[in-house]
Amino acid sequence: MARRVTRFLRSVPHAGLAVVLLASACGGQQTQTKPKPVTNANTEATEPEDDGPALGPLTLTLPDAAASAWVGQRGNYVDTLSGIWGLDKLVIAVGGGGTILRSEDAGINWTRQASPKDAWLRCVWGSGPDDIYVVGGNAIMHSTDGGITWSPQKIPITGTFFMAVWGSGRDDVYVVGGDGNILNTTDGGKTWTKDNSGVVGTLYDVWGSGADDIYVVGQASKDGAPIVLQSKIGGHLWSKLPVDSLDSPLRQIDGASVDYLYAVSAKGTVYESNDRAASWKSIGSFDGDELLGIRVVGKGDLYVVGRNQQFQHTTDGGKTWKDELNWPHGAAAIQGIWGKGSTELFLVGEGTLEAGQKGSLVRRR
Repeated sequence: MARRVTRFLRSVPHAGLAVVLLASACGGQQTQTKPKPVTNANTEATEPEDDGPALGPLTLTLPDAAASAWVGQRGNYVDTLSGIWGLDKLVIAVGGGGTILRSEDAGINWTRQASPKDAWLRCVWGSGPDDIYVVGGNAIMHSTDGGITWSPQKIPITGTFFMAVWGSGRDDVYVVGGDGNILNTTDGGKTWTKDNSGVVGTLYDVWGSGADDIYVVGQASKDGAPIVLQSKIGGHLWSKLPVDSLDSPLRQIDGASVDYLYAVSAKGTVYESNDRAASWKSIGSFDGDELLGIRVVGKGDLYVVGRNQQFQHTTDGGKTWKDELNWPHGAAAIQGIWGKGSTELFLVGEGTLEAGQKGSLVRRR
């Protein structure tokens, strides 16, 4: 039975809320950190319920605050949220324990959807409301009804933790993950084929400017070295690109155009490439905290998120950075980010309002 939950934060410019991540795709490590309880006198929230995680449907409600105001919600689920994606007023967030949250009014009301896989779901992406994918654990799931119901996909491999999904369109979708695996469908998910990546390691993210210009980033299993792959012929031939200009493996990649690529690293560095990932230059670094997500609004205008509650924004290509929320740093991580236009944003991840409440999401319109 669905239960309406009215616990919320009315305005949290300085709330002690940690969130983890979504942008065009999803990255980040496969280990969760245990959040430390954080309290803040400015946080308005009623006492949590004591009946444990909601295993069935539930409803979450966020207030429709004024423009530019951040609002937040901690659910009565206990799992971290890791990925978020949307289209118009439809927004979907996914996370641990098979959690799938769905909103059809731009993030005000959320309903938990039934998931056929009790896996840690990492990433969500779609070409439209009738073609949405969620990946994580050893699961790829597909929805054709706006995220209401989900069907597991038949895939040619087992035992792989999938990390990210992205496509140039309905008939050109890629999923990447552990063991150097890259899967591709060209028929809307009816069949999946395994591409030869030529590497052994965890592939964290996939993104492209189009069907003939696709990038995959990850980390080698043997020595932890960065991996950057590029395909120019629809994913059927992948080539390794130089990684000498990187300080550590990249966790997520996104772009403003084919000539302006951006990525974040495991050591907290933000990179820009103007030569299709052949070389990278640093445009920002943040205390060595692993960065897990990126949202590119346009050339030189991007947000990055990561561990220790890092959330930074630049509009001048990294010359200056601004902490958008000015939250006190803590153990938790912001793992996912997605938005529309230049101001509307959603962040998802871990929550540290009190012990036992891990799943959190915040939004600004």
